[in-house]
Amino acid sequence: MTARLAQLLPFLILVAGCAEPRPVTIAPPPLGPDALYAPMRVVPGRLEYAPDRTTFAPVLTERFDYPTQPQANAAYLRLIAAAPAGRSYPSSIWLFGCKPGALDPQTARVTRYRGPVVHCATDFLDERGARLWRETANFYYDRKLWTMDPVYPPRTPVAWRGREGSPKDFWSWLAGRPRYE
Repeated sequence: MTARLAQLLPFLILVAGCAEPRPVTIAPPPLGPDALYAPMRVVPGRLEYAPDRTTFAPVLTERFDYPTQPQANAAYLRLIAAAPAGRSYPSSIWLFGCKPGALDPQTARVTRYRGPVVHCATDFLDERGARLWRETANFYYDRKLWTMDPVYPPRTPVAWRGREGSPKDFWSWLAGRPRYE
């Protein structure tokens, strides 16, 4: 019996790959409220869990208030529900790494705030769970809900003028002259 099953195994694997993909139904976004959680401690290489046993992003920089993976997905679904119809959106997100502060889309600098505001490297996933792309998104906690704010920082390098060198002071070798660095 086992030998016969072993002979049928390649055929069963082939047939399983031919199955039609199931249509994706996006559930309505949870209305909240979201609990505010902070990891007990942040240890590099160790996954941190919230008190309800949901996980935070795998990479956390310091002990701070972060959204859990389900809270981040709920914030993403609320964002999609408020977006204009007619566009297709990835089905879910997965947080990779988070750090306190919001990334400013104009200057591409991080600004720290008093309240729970974090920016996270966010993977956008298709309906099968495969990563489509990774972008930075800001998450902030307001009125007992985590809210997602996508960030599109400038991606072009700063155009320096002529790549000119620093001016040299001919008298810099004299003792007592100020040193400029």
